[in-house]
Order: sequence, then C-alpha cells, then structure tokens
Amino acid sequence: MSDSDTRVDGKQLCERLLTRLGGFVQGIGLSVPAAWEIVERAIADGPHADPADIEAKARAWMLIALA
Repeated sequence: MSDSDTRVDGKQLCERLLTRLGGFVQGIGLSVPAAWEIVERAIADGPHADPADIEAKARAWMLIALA
C-alpha cells in the first residue's frame, strides 16, 4: 500500500469515525475542526488499531480537551 493509499484510508476512517461521534461531539460542545484534529491524531497514534479502539481513544481525548 502506498503512502497516498494510506492517507486516503486514514481520511475515510476519520470521516466514518466523525460520523459515528457526531452526536457525542455536539453533546459536549466541541467544534467540528477540533474533533477532526483529535480523530486524526488518534488514527496517527495507532494506524493499525481496531477502529473501535481508535474511536474510544478519540472520545477520551475529546473529554480531556474540554478539561
């Protein structure tokens, strides 16, 4: 898989996770750009992790960002 394929897959995963996290993001009052950045970081931190684990990490980081 090339770097461009990895970037596309990462972007697609980011979009899917943000869709799943949309209600959570809205509920905690986090901006969409901030949520996007957090999800991107969570993906970069464990690019081969299970998407559910990445989502859980992103949720935790979003809560930490609000503290």
